[in-house]
Parts: sequence; structure tokens; C-alpha cells
Amino acid sequence: MAGVTRQRFWLTVILGGLTVVGLPTLGTWSRRHRLARCDLDGAAIEPIYAVRIVDAEGGSHEFCCILCADYWLARQTTAPREVRVTDEVGGLPIDAEAAFFVRSGIVTNQATGNRVHAFQERRDAEQHADSHGGLLLEGPERPFQ
Repeated sequence: MAGVTRQRFWLTVILGGLTVVGLPTLGTWSRRHRLARCDLDGAAIEPIYAVRIVDAEGGSHEFCCILCADYWLARQTTAPREVRVTDEVGGLPIDAEAAFFVRSGIVTNQATGNRVHAFQERRDAEQHADSHGGLLLEGPERPFQ
């Protein structure tokens, strides 16, 4: 009987030790897979709508949508070095100056109400505009002017 009690004791000690070490390790591991956060409002950044701005000093700023990035940029006193948006079709970052923007009925961010979408190809932008009651943004209507 004493042998069974001793085995239970050591089993409890080992399981307790694994729990004490394992839970913090599991917590750290799980946080690594969270989405990045917007530099304006702290919202999670869905990769397909991500915007990255490199400021005049070389600092990188990530945003959850075009509207957040545009708001942030309007408050800056110096022009950015670079603005990159994500092509919604291919999922790759592209220079905002080369992008085609559409304002449509599709909301990308419920908190901001952003309805502006970015595309690398004009035909993709036009197709989105046609499909979702949108308008291709040109001239001063384009974001990041």
C-alpha cells in the first residue's frame, strides 16, 4: 500500500511540475499566432486589408484598413517615405501610388466603416466596383493624396 501512495505522490509532483512549466509556455506560444494590431486604433489587422506606412524617419506603421492609415497620415507633419496597401486579389503588398482604389458597399472594418478597397490591376478594381455598387476612385478622391 505504501508503494502505491509513493507512486501517486511522484505522479502528482511530475504532473504538477509539467503544468507549472507547460501552461506559461503554451500561453506564450498561442500569443505568437495572433494578428498584428493597428497603430491607430489597436484593431486586429486582417492581412488582406493591411496597410503599411514608412514614415520620414524610417519607422514602420501597420494599419487595419485604408481609412485608419489615411487618418493617421493626415495627422503627420512630414510626408511618408512609402505607403503600401494590400492587393485584395493577390494578397501581396503594392505601392499605393500604383494601386487602383474602389469605394464600394463592402465594409472591410466594422469599427471604422471603411469601404475603400485596393487592387493591383485596374480590371480587378472595375470588376469589384461593378459587382458591389462601387466607384473607382481617381484624382483627389484617391486615398493618401
